[in-house]
Amino acid sequence: MTAAGPIDPTRSPATGTAHLDAPRDPAPSDHPPLTRTARFAWWAVAVILVGVIVLVVYALTRDTTTQGVPRPAATSNDVIAELSTIPKATFDSVGVSAPATPLSAPSLLEGQPPLTSMGKPEVLFVGAEYCPFCASERWPLIVALSRFGHFTTLHNVQSAPQSVFPDVQTFTFVNAAYTSNYLVFTGVELYSDALNAGGAFTRIATLSPAQSTLVTRYGSAGEHGIGSGTYPFVDIGNRMVATTSGYSPGVLVGQAQATIAGSLARADLPTGQAIVASANQLTAGICQVTGQQPDTVCASKGVRAADLALGLS
Repeated sequence: MTAAGPIDPTRSPATGTAHLDAPRDPAPSDHPPLTRTARFAWWAVAVILVGVIVLVVYALTRDTTTQGVPRPAATSNDVIAELSTIPKATFDSVGVSAPATPLSAPSLLEGQPPLTSMGKPEVLFVGAEYCPFCASERWPLIVALSRFGHFTTLHNVQSAPQSVFPDVQTFTFVNAAYTSNYLVFTGVELYSDALNAGGAFTRIATLSPAQSTLVTRYGSAGEHGIGSGTYPFVDIGNRMVATTSGYSPGVLVGQAQATIAGSLARADLPTGQAIVASANQLTAGICQVTGQQPDTVCASKGVRAADLALGLS
């Protein structure tokens, strides 16, 4: 006997045609069709699967760098304007001179592969919100970058009160927004300025393998080391690196953010001198990777003085 499939009660086993006297389906209220039930079940499974996929995608792609950490207030437009509108005459007058403050010059890299992103030179900053040396370095870095583009969003933080240089008023690069026709800026803050339940500063980000390699290769071991590197760490296109702040954080201790920002246009104030001189040095490094563009910045007297001091010309 040959095995047969299930018999359709509405069709003739011999001809496959419908019986004229085939029994009618029972009323839906007596016995709901199996096909409708199965269809509903499959739709339910599909909806559940879609929900699971959405949750997984959200968990994998959401920004977890600031999870559980209260985020600081946005920097006012007035302060951002003061950072980005320092008169050219102030840059030129200061040059790389800060008589009341010893400066720590960045180091030059020779023969290294360019650091680029999206077809442009990249400037990489690695730091931590609690770190006072990072706090002081962000000021001249933001000033220098503002000569090549524009920050539309920054947020205010201060270094840890437990530090030897406590409560230095500064900014964080978490959720910062910067645009430039000449370069790409990447700012990574590894730790917040908030303590976790264990009494340690809260981790809010990790370095990519490529970033970790740069810090390890070009950084130097020291008091503020991360792995075999240090922070703050600034890499300007693999042409120049800074592994500490350009001046002591002590210059900023006890000063309000508005006071520091207001000093930037003053070539006669120690705070303004330290930040602007350090910014000229960083600007000189950026000019090296942008092909000396824009000319109005890179050919200026203050940047030429930094070129000479750093051995770039």
